[in-house]
Amino acid sequence: MSLQVGVPLFLFAVMLQTAVFSHLRVFGGQPDLVVVLVIAWSILDRDREGIVWAFVGGLLLDLFSGTPLGVSSLALMPMAFLVSLSEAQVYSTNAVLPIVLGLGGALSYHILYLLLIRVFSGESVPWAQALVYVTLPSVLVDTILITPFLRMLGGWYTRLHPRKSRI
Repeated sequence: MSLQVGVPLFLFAVMLQTAVFSHLRVFGGQPDLVVVLVIAWSILDRDREGIVWAFVGGLLLDLFSGTPLGVSSLALMPMAFLVSLSEAQVYSTNAVLPIVLGLGGALSYHILYLLLIRVFSGESVPWAQALVYVTLPSVLVDTILITPFLRMLGGWYTRLHPRKSRI
């Protein structure tokens, strides 16, 4: 994803997530647009660009949300790497694989995020409550959003990464 597309897209997603979606609760969870964008781009891209955008999106998310700087990036980058290893570029013919990757990616992000918040803030995390009332509903919403985001970003991906013609 080029800087001209990626930075404004992630800035918009971060502002929408922190200003609007932080007040929109679905069974206690909220949509995590940055997480869904990173998962979708990691599924689409073979060159591991998702890891770079995980770093950028995480830093922007921390700047806007007030969490310790770098926590979101540290939680997003390993998740993006693992999702990108799946070679799931067959998402257009396989409807289940992106959903499984979205579910696993969002769940791993949230658990790693909670662990990092515990380490960096030093405060105890009520694990049972956090997992049941925030993490699981957020993961459900993120998993539902993965397919529309893949369709939206798939068109951008083909425009930004045209296939080289073989002569």
